[in-house]
Parts: sequence; structure tokens; C-alpha cells
Amino acid sequence: MSRSNRDTMCFGCGKDNPVGLHMHFKVDAEGCYSTFTPQPIHQSYDGRMHGGLISTLFDETMGNYPYMYEKKVAYTARLEVRFRAPVRIGETLSIVTKVKRRKGPLLEMTGQIIRPDGTVAAEADARMMYEEDHGHTGNQR
Repeated sequence: MSRSNRDTMCFGCGKDNPVGLHMHFKVDAEGCYSTFTPQPIHQSYDGRMHGGLISTLFDETMGNYPYMYEKKVAYTARLEVRFRAPVRIGETLSIVTKVKRRKGPLLEMTGQIIRPDGTVAAEADARMMYEEDHGHTGNQR
């Protein structure tokens, strides 16, 4: 089943989710990349993006690397986020995630969310656990 026929309600990238983030991704051998422009519905207070949603940007972008590049499903086992600078509503962010290393069933990734002026707004490290292959492809991410 192709990606276009799956996961249409995913909060991060699902085209049919009315409250989702509607993210799109680019992937290469080194990692996965996206952009996102937070709107007023994504704020916590005072015109700033909610920290939980900043964490979600990392989770979605890192999780799409194995899905898109390796054609494997991996779930987040651990995600550690360090917030460095506020993210303002309306500014377009670059989400850059890179493969750090593979260790058995784990994929370790690192990432940055970068504001338009080059300021690193947040950094993250994650461990993604590959799903066991049970011979079927109808899995959720």
C-alpha cells in the first residue's frame, strides 16, 4: 500500500486530519528534513509556539526517516529536547534531523529546529526502535 493511501489521519503528516500539522518531508541517506510555519492555533502564550508541538516536529521528522528512506517502521523509544530560543508564531522553521548511528534494533538520530535568522531554537536526540517485521505492511506509524 502506498504512502498516499495510508496514514491520512496522522497528526503530523495526514492530509485528511483537520487539526493536523500537514507536514511534508525530504529524505536522503543522512537524514530527514522539513519546514513548518506555526499559526496562532499552535501557540502556548504570548505569540510563541507550544513546546509540546516543537517536540512533535522532531518526532515526526525523525520518525519519517526510516519510513521514507529505509521503508521500515520505527517508533520513538526516547526523545530528549533542549529548548534554546523561543519560536514565534508565523516564522518558517527548518527541521533538520540526521542519523547518528544504528545499534541493533535502535536507530539514533539528532536534530535541530532553526529559525529564519539562523538561531537554533531547539535541539533533540532520539532513539527510534524498529518494528519487528511480521510480514505485513498495514502498520501504523
